[in-house]
Amino acid sequence: MKKIETTVFRFNELNDKAKEKAREWFRRASDGDDFWSECALEEVEREGILLGISFKERQRTSMSGKPLPGKPCIWWSGFWSQGDGACFEGTWSASDVKADKVADGWGEYPATTEIKRIAAVFEEIAKEYPESSFTVTHRGHYNHENCTEFDFNFPDDKAGEEWPEDKREAWDKECENLKENAKDFMRWIYRRLEKEYEHANSDEQVDENIMANEYPFTDKGERTVIL
Repeated sequence: MKKIETTVFRFNELNDKAKEKAREWFRRASDGDDFWSECALEEVEREGILLGISFKERQRTSMSGKPLPGKPCIWWSGFWSQGDGACFEGTWSASDVKADKVADGWGEYPATTEIKRIAAVFEEIAKEYPESSFTVTHRGHYNHENCTEFDFNFPDDKAGEEWPEDKREAWDKECENLKENAKDFMRWIYRRLEKEYEHANSDEQVDENIMANEYPFTDKGERTVIL
């Protein structure tokens, strides 16, 4: 049996080269852990409800089989492959749009401007067709906005009643506007998640997490364990 003694260092005691190696270890160790996305997804859900969206929920159970609160069907993957993106499943209803409350209290940022624009489009269509709605479902192997199918419903379109051609054309055009606007929201979701991911993996945030957990390292920045 041989006893080996190793001198360990806290992150702030390392030189710049060793710190970078420690950061690389932390990022690799955190790969696949999407805890950082929770706050962003909660924000997406809140804003989506104000846009008039009722998210479909996926059921969950604990390891013991006990039912857990459902989670909204917001699907995403990122942020380096061609098929990456985000989409959601659920129902949009004109009667549920509360555009004036969207991004309430947010600062002047591009993300604020974009989601308010999306809200304004939904609001305009909701005023013109107050009983309209659509359901969107996820299809395919990817999670971007084009892997979705839309089913539109306009209650005033009574079974067997022929609409005037101009009215039908106007409604068909609004269906396309609704679809594209919903996809714009999906693209907004992806950019929101991407921004949160970049923040979580920034040097500043990684350094903060490493120091908060007081991980020990060798002088070269290699993670070690104290027994």
